[in-house]
Amino acid sequence: MTRQTLREALLADYHTGHAAVASGPMYADVRAAWPYYEANYGALLRTLPKSASILEIGPGHGSLLAWLRSLGFERIEGVDASPGDVAFANIHLHDVIVQLGDAHDFLLQRPARYDLVIAKAVIEHVPRTELLPLIDAIFAALRPSGTALIDVPNMDWILATHERYMDLTHEIGFTRDSLTALLMLRFERVEVHGSTIPQPTRSQRLFRRPLISLLRRLLYVLGEGASETLFESRSIIATATRSR
Repeated sequence: MTRQTLREALLADYHTGHAAVASGPMYADVRAAWPYYEANYGALLRTLPKSASILEIGPGHGSLLAWLRSLGFERIEGVDASPGDVAFANIHLHDVIVQLGDAHDFLLQRPARYDLVIAKAVIEHVPRTELLPLIDAIFAALRPSGTALIDVPNMDWILATHERYMDLTHEIGFTRDSLTALLMLRFERVEVHGSTIPQPTRSQRLFRRPLISLLRRLLYVLGEGASETLFESRSIIATATRSR
């Protein structure tokens, strides 16, 4: 009998396992995260023609692909290693858009095919030794002037410990500095910024900015270089673009 590793067991049952525990509302309504996508990806998507070819790595429930379709993009694809998520996404997308497979191999088989490759909450699951090969594969799958959009949990966030250890398949964590350094190994132009809250509550609108300012001053007094730390953003988002 072949012994199954913990990682293999978790990924094989990711849809009904961790995903159901941590992302239940997303499976109940795939539109739940659309405000986040609009707030954080909308500006980039509006620069692309509707004919753009887009691939999402690890789409899970398929919410982002559904949002892209709602914007009028039709040349959209996904590749995911979870059989349950692939089945779920294709059912509500009413098409076989998401394929089951390994992202690295999938990308290498499609050189210079995509205008945009998206990886949201994906590369933190990749073992360190496999990170650069995956970035190489993303780079190769992009057309000249194509863009990679990478969204990961922010390890400088004030509650980053929760993000790092909430999922047993998380292999690594990123800050703005480390994500920038990784992408600059291959991409000519890299920009990294913190995510924004899509629909802030009244309390967030009134108190978030002064509280952040106060905390930044406190960290400065403690000597923690607060002026350069994106502790107020739960995620960090990178756009990495190939030159022509």
